[in-house]
Amino acid sequence: MSQLETATAPATSEIVTLKKSAFTPRDWIRGGFFAAVGVALLGVGILIAWKLGTAILAIVTPFVIALILALLLDPLVDRLQRRGLSRAIGVTLIFGSLLLLLIGIGIIVIPALIAQASQLSHDGPSYVEKGQAFANEFLASHRTIGTIQLPENVQELFSQFSARASQFVQGSAGRVAGLLLVSFTMIIETFVTLIATFYLLMDIDRLRARLYYFAPERARGPIAQYAGDIGAVFSNYLRGLMIVCALYGASTIIIFYSLGFVHAEMRRYALLLGVAAGLLFAVPYVGTIATAVVAGVVALVAGGPQFGAVAVVIIIILNQVYDHIITPRVIGGGVGLHPVITVFALVLGGELFGLAGLLLSVPLAASLQVILFRLFPKLNSPTPESFLQEHGASTPPTKPALEEA
Repeated sequence: MSQLETATAPATSEIVTLKKSAFTPRDWIRGGFFAAVGVALLGVGILIAWKLGTAILAIVTPFVIALILALLLDPLVDRLQRRGLSRAIGVTLIFGSLLLLLIGIGIIVIPALIAQASQLSHDGPSYVEKGQAFANEFLASHRTIGTIQLPENVQELFSQFSARASQFVQGSAGRVAGLLLVSFTMIIETFVTLIATFYLLMDIDRLRARLYYFAPERARGPIAQYAGDIGAVFSNYLRGLMIVCALYGASTIIIFYSLGFVHAEMRRYALLLGVAAGLLFAVPYVGTIATAVVAGVVALVAGGPQFGAVAVVIIIILNQVYDHIITPRVIGGGVGLHPVITVFALVLGGELFGLAGLLLSVPLAASLQVILFRLFPKLNSPTPESFLQEHGASTPPTKPALEEA
């Protein structure tokens, strides 16, 4: 046994020696070189992919918007077809109405918005001075808030703000060319979006049928049903959101005009602030908070602290009405959700996923409801009136989500 171990010992030591000498310094240098080249190539690849992705996103964006517009307008075209019009005539009528609406906005609304924005930029310095005076007066009479020690004035803060604002205005001349380029790009993208919307509206049924054709024959029917129901949910949600945003913007304009009877400055920017409020209302919390803050600041400068507080309270009440009454009924009713389920979905989505959850919670909840109704048809069937009367529920049942109008 010992002789065998002695015989094998040199071989083992030889293997160990070979393993230790497997990588020479030249090999390490070569390996490091190739590793560095690999990392550099990976970085270049990521950079190229990022640039290509950004370029593709910029190119694809008008077509995505066109697809969304086509999906929103397709039900209107289908209604015209059911009344005996051809699809070409229906698309022409709907598309022509959309063009007239855009032209009307461009002729009537845009110049007024530009005028009010220009007026606001002109009056900005005076608002800063008035705001500074109010703030200094408040700080002079309130040296502390609870245990927090406040500064004597806000002169330094406003001086810094004014200096930065002046630098921004002085640098604006150099941005004119960039703004013109952006405006030209937006015009081109709008033109491309409108053309793509027209052709998608003309052929959207054929494109949809083509996609179904690629599915297995036995699965085409269920896929078409699920896709149609979920597509209707998202299109109804977007339509409802647009309606609510338009109503909120109109309500804000009316409120600012009404407050303008007390102080005329509130009416001076009513259209600009109302349009901004309507656009921002699509972003939960951000739009409502921004509207309340802007209304409070303008009212504070126009009529003092009491008037500012009144304006903020009015906007808060308006937000509560829209958040808990109008939005759940318009958006939730459009997608077939009960208002309570709509509010629950918004709260749950916001708690779990933040802003994205707030934006997508309602259509996702409605899509889940569609799937459950397809899997369990009894959930979608109305409760018999006799059963309701037997259990003391005389109120008519809510219309099922999948019931055809």
